[in-house]
Amino acid sequence: MPSSKRRNTRRAAVGSVLFSAGLFCGTLVAVPKLHRALSSEQTPVEMTCAELVQYGIGESSVVRLTDATIAEPSEEMEFAMLEPDPNQSAPLPVGTGMRAWMSGDKVAMAKSTIAKTLKHPRSKKLIDQMVRGEVIPRDFIGAPMPQPLKLSPGRDIASLALEEVKSTGTLTAFVAEDPTSKWIAKSADYLGLELPEPFVKAAEMNQYSLHPVSQTETKSNAGLWVGGSALAMTLGWLLCSSAGWGLWIVFCPIAAIVGLFGLPLRSGRGNRVTWTLAFFAGVISLVAAYGLAFQLGGLGQAQSMWTLQAAGFVAACGGTALLLGIRGSVKTKRSIALSPGSLDDLIVPEKGRSKRAKPSKKQMGSKKNKGMEVDADQYATTGVQQDKLQETLNKNASYSRKYLDPRLSVPANAQPSPEAMEHNVLWQKADFEEPLLVEIGRGEAACYATIQVGCQNLVLGMTDELDGKVRLRLISILEDGHCLISVDDSYQDLQVAGANEHATLAVHESVTAPKLLAKHLEKAADLAEQRNAGLVTLDTNEWRDVVLLTERLIKSVLHDEGHQKWDIYDMAYGRFAYPIQPVRMFQDASPV
Repeated sequence: MPSSKRRNTRRAAVGSVLFSAGLFCGTLVAVPKLHRALSSEQTPVEMTCAELVQYGIGESSVVRLTDATIAEPSEEMEFAMLEPDPNQSAPLPVGTGMRAWMSGDKVAMAKSTIAKTLKHPRSKKLIDQMVRGEVIPRDFIGAPMPQPLKLSPGRDIASLALEEVKSTGTLTAFVAEDPTSKWIAKSADYLGLELPEPFVKAAEMNQYSLHPVSQTETKSNAGLWVGGSALAMTLGWLLCSSAGWGLWIVFCPIAAIVGLFGLPLRSGRGNRVTWTLAFFAGVISLVAAYGLAFQLGGLGQAQSMWTLQAAGFVAACGGTALLLGIRGSVKTKRSIALSPGSLDDLIVPEKGRSKRAKPSKKQMGSKKNKGMEVDADQYATTGVQQDKLQETLNKNASYSRKYLDPRLSVPANAQPSPEAMEHNVLWQKADFEEPLLVEIGRGEAACYATIQVGCQNLVLGMTDELDGKVRLRLISILEDGHCLISVDDSYQDLQVAGANEHATLAVHESVTAPKLLAKHLEKAADLAEQRNAGLVTLDTNEWRDVVLLTERLIKSVLHDEGHQKWDIYDMAYGRFAYPIQPVRMFQDASPV
């Protein structure tokens, strides 16, 4: 079996066990404990057993039965329902094995096997936790039959309740409705099964479960039970939902059924719409959990219903698992976006290209003016300090300035800041090259930046520092010339995302270098699909062309979005140009 299939099987098996354990302990143990702990301050109401059966729970769920006594479960358990009927069953054959099973009465053999197993000494501890004592009036005289008042499960609970009755003459206990017998009777009737007549008659009456107040758990202990059960159920839900499909669904049907709820988020198939819907569904589940448990279920109140409280517990675990599943889906999708296979799908084929976009009239005009292109270095000494003009631009929105390329140089003896190096190292772990330190100047202002290419040469990473704060930028170019620029929120003039026909500017708040890279690749995959174009493989020596192109494109986006005013002229940078045009591949470029 492949390692991925084994991993899915283990994950599903562990998730199924955790989910089942959390569901069982949470609904049957933790929720009743919490209800009793929250109801511990209620004032007991005195009544007789008959009054409790007749009138039910009143203003308080804590009652003091004045005429109660305890009928403890017998030490020798009766298994009459499991014993084979000698008048209706054929005698069992001698010996064991398949031949005995096939030739004997299968039902009788199964009953006999279960009865022997339950009578085994090792089963005594389990049975002691399951049996329930009965609360009856002291002067009760009648046929032996299941009583409507039962204690909480456990032989020790029955012994302690009997001691309380002997010492005080009364029994003070929490009372809750117990619809278990009615459910069993309805299920048997639906399935066509016959139950003993005393059990059916008892199921027709309102039945109650009593738990001695002296055995009430503290709120902290009840909280630990609820928290542990919720953690197990939520974690099991997540594991079941994240396991991929396989043969394990035959062996772990519970995990397969539970895992259906996480199908929309599994294997990174979610997107922003799915995550948003899942978020609202998770919040609605948490709100519904509160309404079910406290408003309708009466958790901690006199009038309560255990089924609704348990449903609220399940809804709370489901909502929490859904919210956590969104986080897992986002991380899975990012890891898929960073995988080599996904990057291979974005690369333009080496031989030939996909269908090029038809150049616009503006692009055709740029080709005619190709002879008028000017080298960017001539603006090295005439660049303007753009930041000082912002106040003027705000006062006069109609004012436009001519965009000039910054000057780029490689300093001889300069070192990047430690803060920038931290981001560079993180990108290097994602297969980026070692950073190149460059100087970017505009007029008298200058700053240092690091340049590095990575992700199979599909992304150029750039960091620069302004006022002691490192700014992150990632750049990718599609084969039709469209450029994707992703930045963090450290740029003062790039706080809102924007786009035009030339470039898409994506702004991500509070991101680290790896997270910015993952978001950039996700956006690149979406753009490549929308524009039916792959990503261009960048050469390390093209960093100057890419940086200059990016600076010009950013200004064009800000201009078109109405944030700044610029006069931007056509310019070509090696294989790239503004306005955009299909990028020449290396094999298509003419030799120099």
